[in-house]
Amino acid sequence: MANHYNTNDLTSFVNENLTKLVPDQKHAFETIVDSVNNNKGKIFFLDAPGGTGKTFLANLIIAKIRQSGKIAIAVASSGIAATLLNDGKTAHSTFKLLLSVNLEQQSTCSIRKNGPLGKLLQDASLIMWDEYTMSHRAHIEAVDRTLKDLRNSCALMGGITFVFAGDFRKTLPVINRSTRADIIKACLKSSPLWTTSIENLKLRTNMRAHLHGITDSDFPQQLLKIGEGIFPTPNLRENYDDFWLTGQIVHNLDNLIDAGYPDMKNLHEKDYHWLCSRAIVSPRNDTVNDINNMILQKVSSQIKIYRSIDTVTNIENAVHYPQEFFNSLNPSGLPPHELTLKIGIPIILLRNLSPPSMCNGIRLLTKELKDNLIVATIITGPAAGQLAHIPRIPMIPTDLSIPFKRVQFPVKISFALTINKSQGQTFELVGIDRPTKGMFYSWPTVCGPITSWIC
Repeated sequence: MANHYNTNDLTSFVNENLTKLVPDQKHAFETIVDSVNNNKGKIFFLDAPGGTGKTFLANLIIAKIRQSGKIAIAVASSGIAATLLNDGKTAHSTFKLLLSVNLEQQSTCSIRKNGPLGKLLQDASLIMWDEYTMSHRAHIEAVDRTLKDLRNSCALMGGITFVFAGDFRKTLPVINRSTRADIIKACLKSSPLWTTSIENLKLRTNMRAHLHGITDSDFPQQLLKIGEGIFPTPNLRENYDDFWLTGQIVHNLDNLIDAGYPDMKNLHEKDYHWLCSRAIVSPRNDTVNDINNMILQKVSSQIKIYRSIDTVTNIENAVHYPQEFFNSLNPSGLPPHELTLKIGIPIILLRNLSPPSMCNGIRLLTKELKDNLIVATIITGPAAGQLAHIPRIPMIPTDLSIPFKRVQFPVKISFALTINKSQGQTFELVGIDRPTKGMFYSWPTVCGPITSWIC
């Protein structure tokens, strides 16, 4: 693993980008690298609001550690965030985390001490966990217990320099049918690990504003206030100047779609850069599905319908539930029973097929729709521009009391996304759907990830 990377390429990358660090980034870089080089085994929380160059800094730190022949492991809580890190993978696949969590159980990760993954974690010098604020604290505590056991150490995280990166203003752990108190209890700030020896490193220089020559010191503070929900917006129309946004308020979904995706009849003439630079976001899955279906009707190419095969996981329950009942279910994270697609539309992958190029959250552009295979071009992530072949796979939902298996292509249409799915992405054009009105915002990349702009 340590010799897997080209040292000359890493050295060139580090030398080229090290001088680009601003003071707060440079302080974080030197502090983390010092902990690794001197085997201090410190635990850091990199507090990085949207637009402060967190991903750039993380990749530079990882390259610096790997340049010296040491092992740096990059993981993220979501698939789309993992694709932004050099050789990044999801935390679930790296640490073999359980899908169901319980704070009362002292669970550990299913990793063999003498296996390849166990040896890798024993030899690792740095672990970078991006977007960890989305993860349940039970997962992080399980990783702590596992690393202590693998490395025969009583030190926190087994003595590995560990960097948590994220922003508590963004998406927190998602717990079905939970209360506000349940979500707070699931955050890492409620864990004993938070109060022991985690050192905070803060990034506050908004790099998108900095690179575009915006020096107004109030701009980063306004972004933080919006994320914290304390920015005064009694009348959004009168506060456009405060937002540094240009856009318009629309009052129905048709106008929102036309503003976000104009000239849909000639979609085949658009390149994938045009599609991946825009999106419509909404907080609810059912609204996202409605918007995607409305946009799909505006596309002029030929339609293709794929129907799933739904079966119960326990054969003894087959007589209790008819086939039509499972076909009618549309649980979160699963494709629908009737998957309606057209050539030339964007889709989003719902499962990890071949990380890091094909992981949950990657967006693709359909090229061929065959009976048992979808051929698509990857438009986001490290493999953008490459062709991918997507087969039907079995999927079992985890949030239903009735376990069943759906064999279907693991994709959905992605003209519109949920707010959670948009986490970690930056768009040039964004439409925001609300229960009472729609809004279309057009802004340069200085405004950062859209999750800071939910109104």
